[in-house]
Amino acid sequence: MRTIRRLLAVGAFLWLAPLAGQTAMEDTIRYVDAVDFPRLGQVTTEGLESPYDRLPAYLKDSIRKELWDLGKNSAGIAVRFRTDSKKITARWEVLNNTWMNHMTPTGIKGLDLYAWDEGRWIFVGSGRPGYSKGTFTSTFISNMDGQMREYMLYLPLYDCATKVEIGVLGRARIERPELLSPVEEKPVVVYGTSITQGGCANRPGMAYTSILSRRMNREFINLGFSGNGRLDPEIARLMAQVDASCYVLDNMANCTTQMLDRLEEFVGILRQAHPDTPIVLLGNSHYTYVRFNTVSAGEVAEKDARLRELFRQMSREDKNLYYVPGERLIGLDDEATVDGTHFTDLGFVRMSDNLCPVLERILRRHAR
Repeated sequence: MRTIRRLLAVGAFLWLAPLAGQTAMEDTIRYVDAVDFPRLGQVTTEGLESPYDRLPAYLKDSIRKELWDLGKNSAGIAVRFRTDSKKITARWEVLNNTWMNHMTPTGIKGLDLYAWDEGRWIFVGSGRPGYSKGTFTSTFISNMDGQMREYMLYLPLYDCATKVEIGVLGRARIERPELLSPVEEKPVVVYGTSITQGGCANRPGMAYTSILSRRMNREFINLGFSGNGRLDPEIARLMAQVDASCYVLDNMANCTTQMLDRLEEFVGILRQAHPDTPIVLLGNSHYTYVRFNTVSAGEVAEKDARLRELFRQMSREDKNLYYVPGERLIGLDDEATVDGTHFTDLGFVRMSDNLCPVLERILRRHAR
């Protein structure tokens, strides 16, 4: 009898052991390099110093150092993939471990995951970084149903992602996407300032270029350079390499009235390569401090007047040039910024709400 019991116990152990191994394998996270999947939001994916740079390496010695350094920030870049994993994590490293006192670490150097569901892109979860420099690991979502879904992973806005790995459960499939969304053909290229770059969104997917990309189902290329949207002709020549559906110039915050004299040259470079592509000039956003700071109020008014004057002059010959006043884009209740200048998520949503129909009308007009 004891022998029988021992044999039964051994048999049960032998039967359970493979199950335990199988369960362990299913629960183990397997990491894959995100560089093996398609990316959105870059002028080019070739000739880069690092795979998540926004500027090609050939520009390194010909542009201002500030521009080159900011081009390392992976603002607006997203990785597309599909997986049936019930749990999705990420492991990533950043170049600078940037810290700012008016923006969240998740927005600066974190990640943001969206899933395609019910015909639209829906937020899944954010990858929250640690405080010390090194490798960050974060879980976006657990306990899903195992259905194959399409995903979009946004990279940091104000730091350079040097390595990004996507984590899925051991037996799960992770593949290149099948869904063509956002559509990559003829992207919208947006040039501008810290606001364009995404300052100060709580998480990467809330930069207005990314919100518009999801809403309009079209790739947007974010060429925002914090404090440095100064109409450098090298950037115009880079933009001209893109067969864009539209160019948006959102650079007013970084330009003095005198700097705006460069606008004609900047637009001219784009026009030489793309005579009929719409170019949209955005006016100054509503800065809440101008209500009280009389000096700043005068400077903003002077710059806006100069932009309107330049638009009137250039649009006499260029009928594909558009001007969008900026003062109402985020509302006039003074509640949409973190510091009087840089937008909160509320500001970015409001800007997208107001800019989306304008861009859609322009694109429809030029689609004929």
